[in-house]
Amino acid sequence: MLLIPLFTKLLTSDRQTKIVEVSNQLKINPDWLSAVIYFETGRTFNPKAKNQIGSVGLIQFTRDKAGVEYKTIGGVKYPLSEIYKMSFNEQMDLVYQYLKPFKGKMNSFLDVYLAVFFPNAMNQSDDYVFQTKGLSASLIAKQNPAFDTNKDGQIKRKEVTDFFRKLYKENFPLIEKKKTLNIMKAFWTKYKYFIIGGLVVAVGGYFLLKKKK
Repeated sequence: MLLIPLFTKLLTSDRQTKIVEVSNQLKINPDWLSAVIYFETGRTFNPKAKNQIGSVGLIQFTRDKAGVEYKTIGGVKYPLSEIYKMSFNEQMDLVYQYLKPFKGKMNSFLDVYLAVFFPNAMNQSDDYVFQTKGLSASLIAKQNPAFDTNKDGQIKRKEVTDFFRKLYKENFPLIEKKKTLNIMKAFWTKYKYFIIGGLVVAVGGYFLLKKKK
């Protein structure tokens, strides 16, 4: 397992395995996804987590728009009431389907979180202001006051990073640093036979030259 203790102490081994499985399918660090779920469920990993506006589940699935009670994922309309009834593993499969369109674009924990919270902000600069044509910066800041850390009525990407750095404290660099480890692991998995073969040839060549001397 690659998960840090902050998460493993709250997860059964089966749930840890499922998070790692889905993360591997998405080619992201399992700690990134764990950190998103940990935050979205109020530090519980409870698939029945529900907030005041009716969002439910591991990544707080939210209705498509006002007046409907479903979330469209992969072209399928899922009633929020049905998502709420799903088991942890069933919801994790839905998390995969939701994040699948962002595969290859999630290069950090923050990218994974933004894929859930505000996809337009992914891979943007630190000064990027959260707003859309239909949602003003001030309204988004009002609805998400925790992220408006300097209380100027708007949310910048850097403020979200700073919020999570403060939330996770000493665990934040532990969550982020495994990007390098995962890259090394992926490199080894892909090229290990070439590396081993090269080492065998090099060692064999060394002893052959030594014998000739």
